[in-house]
Amino acid sequence: MANTSAPFGLRPVRNANGTPWTGKPGHYYLPTSDTHVVFIGDPVDVVGTSNTTEVVCLGGTFPPGTLQTVTHATLADTNFVSGVVVGFEAVTRDSTTYREASTDRIALIAPAWDPNIVFRLRDDGSGVIGTALVGANANLVAGAGGSTVTGKSTWMLDATTPAADATFQVTILRAANIFDNDATLASAVWDVQINLPQPFPAIVGFA
Repeated sequence: MANTSAPFGLRPVRNANGTPWTGKPGHYYLPTSDTHVVFIGDPVDVVGTSNTTEVVCLGGTFPPGTLQTVTHATLADTNFVSGVVVGFEAVTRDSTTYREASTDRIALIAPAWDPNIVFRLRDDGSGVIGTALVGANANLVAGAGGSTVTGKSTWMLDATTPAADATFQVTILRAANIFDNDATLASAVWDVQINLPQPFPAIVGFA
């Protein structure tokens, strides 16, 4: 049976030692200057600035300087990934499950520079990765954006890129051991780790 083609972005599922991911993300700031719509499962980058004014949400108040700024990540090789969005703080009871373009919003981020976190995502079906390319590196592809109903991302694994290339964004650990997932067919689901993590810009060893 063919795999479904429904993407869901990147999802933290466990630690590298097999224990469950505890689900304790950090708070980060998406400023109005970022014109992307951001969804749960989208990768982001830390840009080296912080909130310059107080940010208020239902979860609390964050004075100036207490939130590092992130922006939507860039796909393709050599581009770093600082983390993955796992949710957003609500500003009002009517806040969306995703972040609308050009709006201040606090994102909850699973940090990509944590070497223990394993993420799960679907490949884009542009090729068949198969069993021989487990262990290879690959790039990400943005998909069609995301769902304004569920808030889920459509970022995927680029199935045409897996190779032994250190500049690619993720490392394929294995096919996800879940029901109805066939690694020998297109649009399979994979467990990966971020190969190009970066917590802060311009730190020796990362930039």
